[in-house]
Amino acid sequence: MTPEKKTVRTNRGPKEYTYLGCPLTRNRSAWCFRLCDPDPEGHGNCGRVAPHGLRGNIRDSMEQYNEKQLEIHFEKLEHLYLAAPCSEYYDPGVRISQGEAEIVIAIEEKFSHAAGTVHGSVCFTALNDSALLAVQSHVDDALVVMTEFTIHFARPTASGQLFGRGRFLSASGDHYLAESVLTDSEGEEIGRGSGTFAKSQLALSAEMGYR
Repeated sequence: MTPEKKTVRTNRGPKEYTYLGCPLTRNRSAWCFRLCDPDPEGHGNCGRVAPHGLRGNIRDSMEQYNEKQLEIHFEKLEHLYLAAPCSEYYDPGVRISQGEAEIVIAIEEKFSHAAGTVHGSVCFTALNDSALLAVQSHVDDALVVMTEFTIHFARPTASGQLFGRGRFLSASGDHYLAESVLTDSEGEEIGRGSGTFAKSQLALSAEMGYR
């Protein structure tokens, strides 16, 4: 909606001002219908301060609490992953955030097959685990397990590090979809994968490393 120029009479003479209306409803009243997404400063599409963009101390405190709980969840998941017996073999690094996860594995000679490049099982681990943890970042009441995972290799690698980066895509009930990309130390893509995951009957607990 194009701002409309209006003029009012004041003690100092005529004064021009811009009358801002709602660009979504085409309504020029001062009433806010709360349809737009306010900018970081709380202004709506009309340029005025939006009532639904105002923040209070209670809302800020609730969001800060939720963010802290998420950080704790991610830290517990990282500990859970590193505490798994199989992690002793790969000695991975892990970083988890909301809907994303990264697995880093330093390539060792014991990971090579007869041709001298990294065995596919190591690549699968980085791809599958990063995708699974990206899903697990959204689930805090049960252990997530892989039900199906497909990978496609682009090129081999023999040295440096493997970086598996997983990303949560969508959810339907207790089933989840995620994808991941595997790169080497130079940033070259080695392969990628995607698959489905589901909640198991196992609750996350300190006994399994979630602490």
